[in-house]
Amino acid sequence: MTGAEDPDTLVREIAARRTARDPAGAARLRLRLASALRDARRWGDAVESAERARRELDRAGLTAEAAVARYLLVELYGEERGHQEEIHALLDELLAVDPLPESLPPRAALLERAARHGRTGRRIELLTEAADRYRAAGDGAAESRVVQEILRVATVPADPAALVSRMDGLIAAGLVDERSLPSIQAELCRLEGETRPEAALERARRHPGDHAGLRIREAFLLLRLGRHAEAEETARRWATGEDGLWFWEACVIVTRSLRERGRPADAVAFLARHGLQPSDLDDVYLD
Repeated sequence: MTGAEDPDTLVREIAARRTARDPAGAARLRLRLASALRDARRWGDAVESAERARRELDRAGLTAEAAVARYLLVELYGEERGHQEEIHALLDELLAVDPLPESLPPRAALLERAARHGRTGRRIELLTEAADRYRAAGDGAAESRVVQEILRVATVPADPAALVSRMDGLIAAGLVDERSLPSIQAELCRLEGETRPEAALERARRHPGDHAGLRIREAFLLLRLGRHAEAEETARRWATGEDGLWFWEACVIVTRSLRERGRPADAVAFLARHGLQPSDLDDVYLD
């Protein structure tokens, strides 16, 4: 297919193929028409043509060309809001095609794109397969990108230790941007802290600095380990203003630390200095 084709000429050619009772040839031409309309930025006409091409190619048993039509529809629907369900269904259909046409992105890229939609468990499955395929293809940068996305999505992964180990390997290989390391290490501390809080605390302290998320994670781990005075000291810096990103979590850590040391009145006074009451922290979640 070429992007410079004239839509009107293609329409006439389609009519000629239909007159000649060549439905497969007409379907192929209609796919070319959809691409030409897309290149002409005639989005509505392109969608209509691509949808019809998909149906006709399916009927003709032209699996590869039908897959190309589906991917074109993914791109076209992506130009407008409100088509997530259609995109999700099309990507699922594409992932069922094996092998994919060489003109389409690799399966790993389709898996990654499909993982933008749907329930969390399904997204993690798709992302994990994509990461595995990128690794098999020797694309460490893509694998790292996808594993970082798994970290963001997987609040409670099926195998936290495996995810931590995989991310650590990518970090050791230099495949993670240094600017992202503090937030990634904070997430790794969260996962590791579920079963190995001492190891998670050691991890946090290997990465000193002013990254609030990492320091709050360190304070929370200290709180879990019963080191309440250290937890309070670490968290207090971030409990200075309600506009701070980690202000509420810091307040929870400070007040819990004070209460655990038998100082409930000091906890109430601390909150009062910020115009808060203990009940204001009821909906703040620390994991």
